Amino acid sequence: DKLLLMIAMAKGEKGLHSLFQSVTKDCESINILVTGKTGAGKSSLTNAIIGQTVAHEGKDLGGQTREVTSYETTVNDIKFKIWDSPGLQDITEEDEAITLRIAQTLKEHCHHLHLLLYCIRMDRDRVELSELKAIKELSQVFTAKVWDTAVFALTFANRVLLPPDNESDEEAAEWFKERIKEFQKVIVKALVESGVSEHKANKVPAIPTGYHTPTRMMPNPRELFDRPDWFNPF
Repeated sequence: DKLLLMIAMAKGEKGLHSLFQSVTKDCESINILVTGKTGAGKSSLTNAIIGQTVAHEGKDLGGQTREVTSYETTVNDIKFKIWDSPGLQDITEEDEAITLRIAQTLKEHCHHLHLLLYCIRMDRDRVELSELKAIKELSQVFTAKVWDTAVFALTFANRVLLPPDNESDEEAAEWFKERIKEFQKVIVKALVESGVSEHKANKVPAIPTGYHTPTRMMPNPRELFDRPDWFNPF
């Protein structure tokens, strides 16, 4: 059900029916690409979506996802395939090769990419230039239409540090919402520069995500400053 809601959000209310029709005509499954810079939380988000640990979540500096990997799950008799990609833009000399390898692997299995989840860390001060460049390269490989069914996942939202002058929960929530808007402005600018119309760029969702596995130190990992459970709006 979580996957169905995500697809419906990205495709629009009328898009879900046509999406299922396209699966039976052109693909064996609904294909979702999870991508972003190494260490951006792609594998963690993949595990949260599927509801079990299928992708390795690592802390090493090199990142865990070395090759394009797919994980399958079924929701209401609909097959989903989650593609977990290598980190984009991590090594300058290999940028183009990594992007092309992702595209080639996807096209070999299915002509349609139904949903693109682009992970950007929200606990960083800014969106890195390499991440903005990756947006342009993805537009070149998949065409700008890929952003019609894309969602930017602002990962590690649990780790965002509030300014010391936020004294109430209401102030913290408002600051957090403004922080999201700052990321959205940067993303929209990059999308427009990659050939997406400003109207469409403003419609691409940018939604905070966080941890999904409870721990002793964080018993409610899905709770953020402005929402009790990040997965529901995501």
